[in-house]
Amino acid sequence: MPKPSDVLATTALSPPIGIVLDADDGGVGKTHTALQVITAFRLAGLPLDLFQLDSKKTLAEKSGERVTSLVVPDRHDVNADATTGADVIAPWYRTATAMGETGRSCLLEVGGALSPVYHEAITDFDLEEDIGLLGIKVVTIIVTKAGGDAASQLMRVVRRTERNLPSGQIIIAQNEMVGSPVAAAAELDKSLRNEVLGIFERYPTIRIPRLNPRTMVLYERLPVLPSTIVSWHADNYKEALLRTGKPRDEAKRFVRDIAAWTGTIQEELSRVLPFLGEDGTNG
Repeated sequence: MPKPSDVLATTALSPPIGIVLDADDGGVGKTHTALQVITAFRLAGLPLDLFQLDSKKTLAEKSGERVTSLVVPDRHDVNADATTGADVIAPWYRTATAMGETGRSCLLEVGGALSPVYHEAITDFDLEEDIGLLGIKVVTIIVTKAGGDAASQLMRVVRRTERNLPSGQIIIAQNEMVGSPVAAAAELDKSLRNEVLGIFERYPTIRIPRLNPRTMVLYERLPVLPSTIVSWHADNYKEALLRTGKPRDEAKRFVRDIAAWTGTIQEELSRVLPFLGEDGTNG
């Protein structure tokens, strides 16, 4: 049963909104979560501009979509010392603060350990003030997985977000790739356990269920959105056979695994952001 916070906190939100995928480290599933958010917006017929604070450009490669890459200069770059976090984030900030005029939502994935760069920038820009003056809506999806280190990182990012963007909304994405973050939190030391479980209770949460490991390995090699893979059943799996290079039984299993996985996540997203459950007539 959904928690009251799941039902009440974000139901008043409507597009355009700015979505930030944040975490304090890599490998927690931000890109997989971002791909599902992109899929949800596409299915709902809603425009979404994409940004990634990362030099790896993984989101562009995985989605096959146009993504603006915000790159922190290498320390050997002659301009590195003169470049601030605000300089790097500026293209996303300008897009986010123009949402009321353009009617277009935007998504920013904060890669690797670059969360402090993002937070330095929004503090410099005073994005909190813009939320009040311009009436823009910003949702931070903080992605976490099971484990003590992940729990500590979650706590840090939540505190940082609460401090720097108190008028924004927070959603917690619980990635179950190595187990349930809730179950794992119950095994932590008391102080950390209470704080992490309190976060899960305080904010809307979505589940990112575990995907069959063999399916995940294959999925990570294909530069397409999950919804595209799901559509491959329509031509009797011909595209799935071609793109995966697998025999028919394995190609069908792959498409069906992705369909079930994506269906669960789309339901979770639509529960906390109900406008994403609309029928695609918004475009």
